[in-house]
Amino acid sequence: MLRNLSIAAISALMLASCEHSASGASVGAGNPYPVSNYTCQDGTRLAVRLLGDRASVSVNGETAVDLPSMGPEGTTYSDGQRTLTIVQGRLSWGVGRAVPSACTGG
Repeated sequence: MLRNLSIAAISALMLASCEHSASGASVGAGNPYPVSNYTCQDGTRLAVRLLGDRASVSVNGETAVDLPSMGPEGTTYSDGQRTLTIVQGRLSWGVGRAVPSACTGG
């Protein structure tokens, strides 16, 4: 009887383990707004999520800020202080009046 109980307990644990790993594999799958990571020439690290009318940008692991799209092209996102620009697949990041820094990754 004790042996049957042990087998049942082990079986239940194995089943629970399989369910957990299957659901873990689907995390982020099909996300319409994936995060792309970039490193800029000035050392800044960006995590960028393009949301159509705005871009969500995390700088150096900090809380993300939303930058609204500027103009009909949707290639410049800015809140007046921080600016993310994407031209022909090349991304640059600028803060204030500083010269924007080119970034690579994606």
